[in-house]
Amino acid sequence: MEKQLIIPEGTDVQKMVIAPAVRAGDFLFLSGTAGAKGGKLAGPDIESQARQALENLGEVLKAAGSSFDKVVKVNCYLTYPMRDFAGWNKVFKEFFPHNPPARTTVGAPIAMEGAIIEVELIALA
Repeated sequence: MEKQLIIPEGTDVQKMVIAPAVRAGDFLFLSGTAGAKGGKLAGPDIESQARQALENLGEVLKAAGSSFDKVVKVNCYLTYPMRDFAGWNKVFKEFFPHNPPARTTVGAPIAMEGAIIEVELIALA
């Protein structure tokens, strides 16, 4: 089985530290992303950051020829899980209204200053 990097158009490859996604066989493994675009947080609240994180991941899925319908597993990290769990669920349902994937949500600090969520996905290619 070969490993193929998935790099969406417009990605600055020179600044890449990690691959946005890797395809291995019939699976896509998307790296975790915070709720920021161009280095700027979408907002201070969970809903704006969660929405932006999932939109970012949607761009990577599209670049790989996949979609949210093919997501099989979501891992989510919340800086303030007790406070932000309901807001995360609200946004999650916008992107996965039917047949949701398996999901894990845990509390953990996020490496980007001000970020309160990071999301990673596993999807079918």
